[in-house]
Amino acid sequence: MFQARIRSGPGWKRPTIVLFVGFGLLLGACSESNPEAERSAYEASKPWIALMDKGDYEKCWDAAAPWFREEVASRDMWIAKAHETRDPLGEMKFRELRTTTYATNPIGAPDGEYTIVVYSSSWDAGSIYETISMQRQPDGSWGVVGYHVKQQ
Repeated sequence: MFQARIRSGPGWKRPTIVLFVGFGLLLGACSESNPEAERSAYEASKPWIALMDKGDYEKCWDAAAPWFREEVASRDMWIAKAHETRDPLGEMKFRELRTTTYATNPIGAPDGEYTIVVYSSSWDAGSIYETISMQRQPDGSWGVVGYHVKQQ
């Protein structure tokens, strides 16, 4: 399920769109420990978030896992919502890894392995948490299946 919600209020200079594929926040309830998978998924998230930082949302779409592309309404909608989310933030000052959480077969997602990678980042417009949901692909690689932005 693709969702876009507008966030506004104290601390936000402009409304911000929050993008994610539906299950991302449910993993915490069924988390497990798998440090190797978490490390691998974290490493796989870095090139994708670098594309986001460059504003290359088309390549983000192309680089995302098939399930992401199936769940988001369209490539054009993803690109538009990504611009609405990221452009108002301005320049990034820093980003650091906050947490990784591994789970198998979370509710609302296809069976499989998942890792949620949460970054804490600071921007001209304020500090945010960026959550990237990663799914292990049939070839063993990790692919992006969700992206969520929340004010700190």
